[in-house]
Amino acid sequence: MSTDLKLLWPRRVLFAKVLLTLFAWGLPALLGPSSLLAILRVPIPEDPIYLRLFGGACTAFGVAYWFAYRDPVRNVAIVKAGLVDNGLITLVIFFLGLTGRMSSVFIWLSGLLTGLFFLLFLILMPRQEQPGAR
Repeated sequence: MSTDLKLLWPRRVLFAKVLLTLFAWGLPALLGPSSLLAILRVPIPEDPIYLRLFGGACTAFGVAYWFAYRDPVRNVAIVKAGLVDNGLITLVIFFLGLTGRMSSVFIWLSGLLTGLFFLLFLILMPRQEQPGAR
């Protein structure tokens, strides 16, 4: 199987992750007005500095995922960091949800999506072929 064909699904998953990370999580948390976040039932702290910092971190991760999308094999470290990112976020969301401290459907959906990305990154992790291997 050609390298391009082996990377087809990892690249598709990374492209979806770029879009969601930038446009569903990063930019809205970084720049979104409180009214948008209220519609999504995302709790807005009185001092939104941590929400805006979260948005900046998500946006930066979205840019990193773009580099991984363009060349998954050379940027496999970004995919590995994405495993940690998605795994931790999923665990936190589910812990808070199960202990009754989170009720936003948007955040629950985000937890399901990050869990799915964790599994997909784990299964589709790009691997460099060893010289002489088939």
